[in-house]
Amino acid sequence: MSEAAANLLVSGLGLYVALGLLVGLIYVFGGAGRIDPAAKGKGMPVRVRLMILPGVIGLWPLMLTKLFVQKEPPIS
Repeated sequence: MSEAAANLLVSGLGLYVALGLLVGLIYVFGGAGRIDPAAKGKGMPVRVRLMILPGVIGLWPLMLTKLFVQKEPPIS
C-alpha cells in the first residue's frame, strides 16, 4: 500500500468517526426519544446514553436513517 493510499484510508476513517460522533451526540441526547419512548426526557440516565454512544458512532448511517424515516415509536 502506498503512502498516499494509507493517508486517504486514515482520512476517510477519521471523517467517518467525526460524522459518527456528530450524529451520535444528536441521537443520544436528542433523537433517541423519538425512536424509543423509554428514552424520552429523564427516562434514560446520562451514563446509559454514554454507554450507547460508541455503538451509535459505529452505526451512524443506520441511526441517521432511523431519525429521518421513523416519525413515532413502534407499537409493541
